[in-house]
Amino acid sequence: MKDVDYFASDVHLAAENPRVSARFLGFLDEVRQEGGRLFLLGDIFDLWVGPKQTRLQYVVPILEKLREVTAASVKVHYIAGNRDFNFDARVNGGPPPRRLPEEMTVESQGRKLFLTHGDLLCTGDRGYRRVRSIGRSLPVRAAFSSMPLPLSTFLSRGFRRLSARVVARKPRQETAVDFSRVRSHLLAGHDAVVCGHVHRAARYRIALPGGRTGEFLTLGDWNREPVYLVGRGGELLLRKFR
Repeated sequence: MKDVDYFASDVHLAAENPRVSARFLGFLDEVRQEGGRLFLLGDIFDLWVGPKQTRLQYVVPILEKLREVTAASVKVHYIAGNRDFNFDARVNGGPPPRRLPEEMTVESQGRKLFLTHGDLLCTGDRGYRRVRSIGRSLPVRAAFSSMPLPLSTFLSRGFRRLSARVVARKPRQETAVDFSRVRSHLLAGHDAVVCGHVHRAARYRIALPGGRTGEFLTLGDWNREPVYLVGRGGELLLRKFR
């Protein structure tokens, strides 16, 4: 297996945005040719309501391409986002996932990385955290999975529109990343924290005790800024897909 790792998040694939789907398919082709591992850090799909979604026209080529990637001996890891935490399609062989992980620790290029979607790093938004807990509860997940797809999609999109209006009225500091939480993961022995969610690619260096320096890397939103992270040749590099 090649010692090349790819990290991407917030692609927000949707039927109404074929341009982003085409861009992501091109990215997956690059991963298939070059990668050893692919880490998808959530919100790859703008919405995922259950297994019936695998039949949708815009979803089929994405899942087929992911299977091509895994057939090329690239290991795919999928972390839950706040929009696609119900993702349950088979992409890695074997049975589909019953529940996606929300965080992961991996070694890449000699560094210990803490991976997460990023919403759990925004600790100030208590209202969101309550809604998040309800939405991910087993009864709610089971209800959405059993509904007819048009109904579950309609309800989910309505909730997203309401959520967007609520978030727009919140103070910025309430929805921002809590850097003390990032720092706690670095103090726990990680060399870097990598996430999406904030829709802005950036790299921060954080001073730690003992003269150590940790890093916090955030990935881009593929609708505006398709920036991903690649680990290769002993380095972690933010790259924009073109």
